[in-house]
Amino acid sequence: MTVEQFEEILRKIYQYTSIIYLHVKGEPLLHPQLKEMMDLADKYGLKVNLTTNGTLFPELAKMLGTCPALNKIYFSLHSENKIPNYCEKIFDHIKDLSPKTTVIYRLWTLKDNQLDESSTRIVNKMIHYYNLSKEIVKKIKLEKNIKIKSTIYVDKDNQFEWPEISDYKSNGYCHALKTQIAILVDGTVVPCCLDADAKIPLGNIFDNELEMIINSEKYQKLKKSFQDRKPTEKLCQSCKYKECHRKRIML
Repeated sequence: MTVEQFEEILRKIYQYTSIIYLHVKGEPLLHPQLKEMMDLADKYGLKVNLTTNGTLFPELAKMLGTCPALNKIYFSLHSENKIPNYCEKIFDHIKDLSPKTTVIYRLWTLKDNQLDESSTRIVNKMIHYYNLSKEIVKKIKLEKNIKIKSTIYVDKDNQFEWPEISDYKSNGYCHALKTQIAILVDGTVVPCCLDADAKIPLGNIFDNELEMIINSEKYQKLKKSFQDRKPTEKLCQSCKYKECHRKRIML
């Protein structure tokens, strides 16, 4: 996505939200014009939440620290890489961010919310680096979201599974289309970030205003099906993540 396309999207969505998430698959820190995009978000009064594997963070931390739009940054610390001292390098450069930026270390490879061997190694690095108290360590082991410093959190969850159309079907409420939508790199609007392959295209932001897409028959029917707890799309019926709790537009 070009900077010009990104600004076109911002012009069309800024009245509908105060926060955008850059995390519909892919690695946002790879974009060569990320700084310009962050500055554009600030121009339109939007805060940005970034999700990254952190491998590029040490070299970009100072730049991100100059971006007033950066609200939160999520680090998926289960990233598979061969970088020596991978976690420590991320920890070292958190100081380059604005003190107003919230940092969330994600451990999303668990089963039954229990720390596995890999996650335990990461937690041990945190314990050593941040000199965590026994009380906080106990919370990390037993609870899901734990504050370890003034603006730093550990977010635990079970291994993430991207939904696919399958024989599995379930009903349930979903906040998609009510408090969140996702916009893919080609401008396709979909119900949420879990539809990264545009199985449920609702329109294209480059071709239409967001209001037109929101008021379309397809959008409204699907939204009502979520509210009725009986999703009509096969991907949504197969999805196990029908409960979302944050108001967001994702790019």
